[in-house]
Amino acid sequence: MSSRPTIKDVAEQAGVSIATVSRALNNKDDVSVQTRERIREVARSVGYTPDPAARSLVTHKTGLVGVVVGDNAGHRDLSLLFFGKVLAAISRRLAQSSFDPLLLQPQDAGPEHRFDAAILIGVDDDDPLVADLASRGVPLVGVDVRCAGRAAYVGSDHAEGVRLALAHLHALGHRRIAHVAGAANTVAGSERLEAFRCEAPALGLELPEELLRRGDFSSASGYRETCALLALAQRPTAIVAASDLMALAALQAIRDAGLEPGRDVAVVGFDDLEAAALAHPPLTTIRQDRQELGTLAALRAIELIEDPDVTPRATVLPVELVVRGSSS
Repeated sequence: MSSRPTIKDVAEQAGVSIATVSRALNNKDDVSVQTRERIREVARSVGYTPDPAARSLVTHKTGLVGVVVGDNAGHRDLSLLFFGKVLAAISRRLAQSSFDPLLLQPQDAGPEHRFDAAILIGVDDDDPLVADLASRGVPLVGVDVRCAGRAAYVGSDHAEGVRLALAHLHALGHRRIAHVAGAANTVAGSERLEAFRCEAPALGLELPEELLRRGDFSSASGYRETCALLALAQRPTAIVAASDLMALAALQAIRDAGLEPGRDVAVVGFDDLEAAALAHPPLTTIRQDRQELGTLAALRAIELIEDPDVTPRATVLPVELVVRGSSS
């Protein structure tokens, strides 16, 4: 046997033709499941891996999934802070099916890069990139991005998260509750704001416009808008922030105003970043399952690649209220 095992070596040990090995390793339906598994086991035992370039020429596939991370939810570094766990889960799930992620910024996702599908994060629904990828026949998966064309969607139940936060604060006796909204050009920001507008009156709460503040998910906007709320003639007794970064900044703004967060002004965030539990006081927040978001995004991309006839699916994941000291 040569220093690098070949497809011929696999065929000889498995007792089948080279063509059968090729079809089995490319998941063709004309090879039985048992034969496919036996061939894969032989390939693993001899250390055979298909040459990516040669495989691409035969299958017209690259084995790559573009993961495009934009900055419509604030600075790109802030997007990566939240989506880091999502990206790690995407990478793990793709690897299980022998795909590799290709991390790109939107401006780098042009025709010079070839990939079999694209997962879009932090990109506006109407970004020209979405239409460009669709026109190139690239299957798309939006993580909190709703794409036209052949596209799947994966996101969290933002409206339910806001309902949980408001119900929790209402049960504690709060009646003047403010919302520091996220970026309006995002699914998360717009859906959380709309849910707040709908749910607050349903609980019998008054909702003057002065209690609705426009942030952009960043800590700077959270601090700024909390200061504005605390300067009102009648300040709120509780704040629901559309991100943990804004909520953590709100805690600091409350302290800087000579008040005690959690006692004088309750705060609820959204995301359950790792820093939330370490805050002072620890931050009550809405937990998103970021690992499941990434795993499902990768799975949907693989489905669209491997089955051109599959109907793209939309999946909305449940969220969970995590109660800590900032709303005691």
